[in-house]
Amino acid sequence: MTDYKLIVEYGDEYMGVTAAGLIGRPAIGMAPSGQWKLLGAVERNNLGGWVRSWTLAEIRAAPESIPWRFKNGKQRVFIRDLDHGAVREWRSPQHRLMTAPAGWGQSRRAN
Repeated sequence: MTDYKLIVEYGDEYMGVTAAGLIGRPAIGMAPSGQWKLLGAVERNNLGGWVRSWTLAEIRAAPESIPWRFKNGKQRVFIRDLDHGAVREWRSPQHRLMTAPAGWGQSRRAN
């Protein structure tokens, strides 16, 4: 069983993130493999310039305090990950991270 610490809300899908940042997709039965890891998040201004970044530890401490969206609903802070050796920045669909309740993603296939 995987002990998820964070939940990624990604459009209509929910993914789990372990304490080490490994990402899994419980809804389709995909456990974390070590090949897909959350690195952190970055805030961008309207022109795409860097404003601020958060490490995995900072996100784990208070994911709900990060301003994921602008007041108009557009994405403001973007997740950064490492997928099979490539660093990526998620752009769409809209996404955010939340603290996972104990046992989330373990007892059911879809959340």
